[in-house]
Amino acid sequence: MKPPFVFLLCDWFMLLLSGLTVPAISLNVSPNRQQFFTGESVSIGCGEAQNPAGWKLKRISLVNTEMCGSFGNLHGSSCTISYLSPLADEGVYWCEHANGKRSIKVTITVSARPFIMEIPALPVLTGSSVTLRCRNRNGFLTPSHFFKFGRHRSPITTAPTGEFTISNIQQSDEGFYWCSNNSTDSPSSRLNVKDSSSLASASPMFRLICHLVVISPYCASTGLMVSIYCCRKKGKTPPVTVEMGQDAESDQGWRSENVNADVTTEHDF
Repeated sequence: MKPPFVFLLCDWFMLLLSGLTVPAISLNVSPNRQQFFTGESVSIGCGEAQNPAGWKLKRISLVNTEMCGSFGNLHGSSCTISYLSPLADEGVYWCEHANGKRSIKVTITVSARPFIMEIPALPVLTGSSVTLRCRNRNGFLTPSHFFKFGRHRSPITTAPTGEFTISNIQQSDEGFYWCSNNSTDSPSSRLNVKDSSSLASASPMFRLICHLVVISPYCASTGLMVSIYCCRKKGKTPPVTVEMGQDAESDQGWRSENVNADVTTEHDF
């Protein structure tokens, strides 16, 4: 039977491992999409569950690497860009802490084209559903064809309503998408997919490793105590094997030998 402290150690061990594999750093984009029209606004927030302070939003644009304050208004842990510009604000954004921790990176595209494709900026989980929308500057959905990079020029679907829903997202759905009305294309953006089963499948393995690591010394010590107790009860003493190694610096040329010695030891149980 496992002692209670073993379960406690296992839970702590799993918590530690999960903390190493699942980053607690968060990045939020509102609205959650990658493509914007010139003049629209976006808010990007940074944070960590255990330490919400000390985070900075950074970006690499066509100009250089900047921090929020030089390209947006900082409100708490959120940075708002009130007027997006294609040349100034297109780029890769991420959150970074003074200790070097970083969040995931998201790409923001600012377009002057007649329509854009609404696609999530943040990764979507496998097994979930996502809807891609092709809309114009007035906010109306545009009948269009949807394409995915890596396939033939023929569209993956034709959407008279301007919407395309991918159900039961899988890793194979990851890639670059865009929409078209036969005369004009929207910008293309990457749909990022995150495996939702990775942590769930890892947890049993973490627990198994934990049990082996934590319980093995316990079982070994228990077996040793039982062996000593049985030997004493039968009036025997357990043999102790002493191995003497060869001394490389000695001229005597000692050979390794096993010496069996009867050792009587008093134990207080």
